[in-house]
Amino acid sequence: MFDIAIQSAFTHSPVTYTNCNAEKAITLYQEIDWAGIYRQIEESGSSPESPFYYYEINRRNQLGEKETLCISGDIGELVGIAYQRPKMERKGFFRKKDVLNPEYLTQMNGMDADLAFSCLQAFIKGDTGFLEQNMYDKEEN
Repeated sequence: MFDIAIQSAFTHSPVTYTNCNAEKAITLYQEIDWAGIYRQIEESGSSPESPFYYYEINRRNQLGEKETLCISGDIGELVGIAYQRPKMERKGFFRKKDVLNPEYLTQMNGMDADLAFSCLQAFIKGDTGFLEQNMYDKEEN
């Protein structure tokens, strides 16, 4: 089951949905018109209520640890994709050791909607291999 939060650019607080199944999670995502929201913001000529609009889905992995995938609006039809999960990192200056970072974040901006949807499907299926392989830190050019 998934917990979902959807933040519109035209409302102050996100709308939350708890204990959603995979089908409901996909349906909620597909109802978002990213390009349309961006056009509405541009046409309004004023600052939106929330300049950061997003679809965020949370779940607990097999160890009970929280994982989050957040897809946010960017320019036009492009989106940002952020994947937060527990992950081991090499830390230290002289002596390197593996340390668990419970909120390890990978974020890509300026991505197309097809990749975002593929990441969402992988997240829902628990396919962390797909996410680890296809997600990398990337800023817009």
